[in-house]
Amino acid sequence: MTLQLEKPKGAMSVNDFAVWAGIGRTTAWKEIREGHLRAVKVSTRTIIRFSDAEGWLAARPQLECRGKPSKQLLGSLP
Repeated sequence: MTLQLEKPKGAMSVNDFAVWAGIGRTTAWKEIREGHLRAVKVSTRTIIRFSDAEGWLAARPQLECRGKPSKQLLGSLP
């Protein structure tokens, strides 16, 4: 079962960002701590603007395939 979030209008919580990005909460907090993901504080809440989330995703390095694809990957292709 895949959990999908609607595109937020402005911002989302760190937990919602982790679901949106398909990463764990610990990884999300690590990205914030290391300065790769911009987050803002609103009172006691830490939120991530949707535009910052999209920028973070766009800045991730592209996966490079080296050599032949594995049989496992080939089996999952339509």
